[in-house]
Amino acid sequence: MSSTAVTPAPPTTVTAASSQPVSQRANLANIYRPVGPKVIQTGLNASPGQYINLTQVVDLSLPIRGIRIVYKGRCVVGTTGMASTTPEGFLNMLSNIVIQGTNARQKGNVTLWTIDLATLYGFTHLISSAHAAFYSINSGDGKGEVQLNTPSTPYQFATSDQNTYNPTGATGTYDYRIEIDLPFYPFASQAFGEHPHWVPAFLVRNEEWKDSLQLQFQFVASPNGAVAGPLGTGAAGTTLTFTAYGSGTGTPTLDVYSLPIEMGLTLKDQVLPGVLSRVTQGLSTPLQSAGTNVVLLNMQKQSTPRVFIKTGVGTVPPIMSSLTDTNITAIGILLGSNRNVRNVVDWYAHKALAYDDYQRPQIQGYLELDFMDSGDPDSSYPGQNIGDGSTFALVANIAGVANGQAITMQEQILHTPTGALYTY
Repeated sequence: MSSTAVTPAPPTTVTAASSQPVSQRANLANIYRPVGPKVIQTGLNASPGQYINLTQVVDLSLPIRGIRIVYKGRCVVGTTGMASTTPEGFLNMLSNIVIQGTNARQKGNVTLWTIDLATLYGFTHLISSAHAAFYSINSGDGKGEVQLNTPSTPYQFATSDQNTYNPTGATGTYDYRIEIDLPFYPFASQAFGEHPHWVPAFLVRNEEWKDSLQLQFQFVASPNGAVAGPLGTGAAGTTLTFTAYGSGTGTPTLDVYSLPIEMGLTLKDQVLPGVLSRVTQGLSTPLQSAGTNVVLLNMQKQSTPRVFIKTGVGTVPPIMSSLTDTNITAIGILLGSNRNVRNVVDWYAHKALAYDDYQRPQIQGYLELDFMDSGDPDSSYPGQNIGDGSTFALVANIAGVANGQAITMQEQILHTPTGALYTY
């Protein structure tokens, strides 16, 4: 990552077609102008076990800042209640989301996102409510649709009004609805208050991506009987029946939208967007035996805004049957054999970032190691400058538990944004 300070160009350097200077006020207005979500496809069959692949369907006539999905359906828990439930409930049903395409700057395929819905929901809530999600369940008990609380510690959604909503272990009818964004820019990257200056820096545009963008969604099977699945482990007679939201027929559905923005004639050519990649990796064996300075992930030598980790217990990855803050006792990032990028210290000392930097609650089993607390991606750790032969590793002290699992994600800036808005 370049160490050059990044600020908007002086207003007199950006001109309209008439070559007349454009005022700073007009430039600020044009930097971030969302035009509302645009349909990619709606009503897609999102039944358990379904796989959806959308190719050459994303309109980039306007650049887009991210993807929005709306997943909804009905689940009837029948015959007998479940023996145990997972903390993240219906979020576990969407087990993998992939957004990828061919990028001209990378001269090849680039993956912007690979993540499951439950982990995405947790990671977004660590940073900013502005980039978090909506999740509701209607159990048909007369209370109607109820938005579930932000997860915290312990990870649960229950309140006095919601204790029959999640976990969904009891027999009954549950209508669920989940709305969430997958932004292409770093979370909470803002310089002008509520209108992020850094959003245009990571746009997906026709100039770099053409019609190559591909969206994939995998929905996990949800077995009947006493078998572990995304909602938990059923009893011998438990049945799970999925239909359309608010209906006893049809299927659960997925609606997919793009999030376009306009920048005005004066600014649309004043940025050459960067590329931010987020790819999760699952871990199991290192979490099941006690150890000190255990390498959890050898990270890529790229500019790194943040590193995320989720840890718990489970037998059907990426689904966690429980989330824990006690299996990883200390964690940090080590460069080479003896240089601490982030000191290997107590897990809870790092977790304090959530409320110290972002005023967010600590979430059971979730943690971020942050390099852009200021909201400026230029403060990302310059992993691209690490020399050959040196390792860049996420290391931890492990207590060791049976069926210990973890999911990690290194945010990587593959290309830095350039252009008049982001250089002098």
